Amino acid sequence: MSQEKTKYCHNCGSMIPYYDRYCPACNTPQATIPGMEPLKEETGKKIWIAVILSFLITGMGQFYLGERRRALAFFGGTLLAGFVLSYSFTQDQIMGFGVIMALVSAYDAYQIASRKQQSV
Repeated sequence: MSQEKTKYCHNCGSMIPYYDRYCPACNTPQATIPGMEPLKEETGKKIWIAVILSFLITGMGQFYLGERRRALAFFGGTLLAGFVLSYSFTQDQIMGFGVIMALVSAYDAYQIASRKQQSV
């Protein structure tokens, strides 16, 4: 007679199968057991694409990587700052600000993509 291995849910205390990732009673994720981690799938997102997109259109690299709110913040913030700066700065200074924001956005996209690849 073979016995199935079981463990207790760390949240509700229910007895659950040893290899279950979620408790069927309370739907709480269970702690990962060494050697039992699921295979991680490759995201398919390329770092260089994210960087180029972010440099061309501020925030587009973040959007490509799935960081929608961050992308909106970069794009909207750059656009808003450009409008505000247009009242007191020259066109060259505003263009310089745009280039700086594009570089910051590209660097941020690089950081996000690198973190996502390391977690895979």
